[in-house]
Amino acid sequence: SIVTYTGTGSAGTIKHGLSVAPSVIMVKNRSATDAWKVYHSSMASDPETDYMVLNTDASAVDDATVWNDTAPTSSVFSIGTHTDVNTNTENYVAYCWNTVDGFSKFSSYIGNGNADGPFCYTGHKSSFLMIKEPGNTNNWYIWDNQRGPTNAINTRLVAENAAAEVSDRIIDFCANGFKIREGNIAHNRSGGTYVYMSMAEHAFNG
Repeated sequence: SIVTYTGTGSAGTIKHGLSVAPSVIMVKNRSATDAWKVYHSSMASDPETDYMVLNTDASAVDDATVWNDTAPTSSVFSIGTHTDVNTNTENYVAYCWNTVDGFSKFSSYIGNGNADGPFCYTGHKSSFLMIKEPGNTNNWYIWDNQRGPTNAINTRLVAENAAAEVSDRIIDFCANGFKIREGNIAHNRSGGTYVYMSMAEHAFNG
């Protein structure tokens, strides 16, 4: 769901248009050069109290003024008084996603720090995959099936800057998930928690 709203400067709620609570929300101020604020339901045990920033590699921040320390519901998400999400009279856009079996998956995994990395079941073969470690300063890594059409995929971008693609950070796109193929802390720190967004190559067809 893509929704737009005008800030009021006071904490409130925004209708998101989905039938369930969003797993991921990204908000951008269209009236100013503010940062992208990101909610991910798997980034903490209480994700509504934290936010990540799509245009930096910073770790997650605990701040009640972004999501108003209130979890999204099946009809609305909450915003606080932070200027990046709710400045009076300024215009915002919010991109909201939820997991849909066979189409999309938004979840997390724990790294093991070695080349035989975790396998993450998504229920589909990915066409797009983005991974971020909320607990550490680390990139938003992006892989896709166009620049990396065969396994092992080692061509990736990062979301937070304009750097050219780089060939490293090895991963496999499998029929029903993805497999980490190296122990780099970028996406496989031993004991590290990583959140991801995966979109299916062939929606609903397995």
